[in-house]
Amino acid sequence: MKTLPKNSIICSNATLFSTVIFNSMNHDTIATRVEHISMATGILAGLSAAGAALAEPTGMDAIGVWLGISDEPLIVSIAPLLGALATVCGTVSGFTYFVAQRKRGQTRNETEGERAD
Repeated sequence: MKTLPKNSIICSNATLFSTVIFNSMNHDTIATRVEHISMATGILAGLSAAGAALAEPTGMDAIGVWLGISDEPLIVSIAPLLGALATVCGTVSGFTYFVAQRKRGQTRNETEGERAD
């Protein structure tokens, strides 16, 4: 029996995964759910940025943070991470939206082709 190199097994698994994802799932439902997650993370990032602005140390507290005597509030540290998370979720949401649009167009073209026959 002929053995396949590891790379071909990985490629065949990736091909199987992409076939399952892109051919057998309802793309509109996936796009809608990912869009909702993206909106939720965007709202969370906005709220954390507002909270960070309110919790930002001022006056003597700011000097203590600068000198390393005290720590800055956790929300100030996490706000940039939540902003990055919102950006990533927005990118994934846009990708799934365009995949769903492409699949919808392909389905529409296949349906029109069957009607012409």
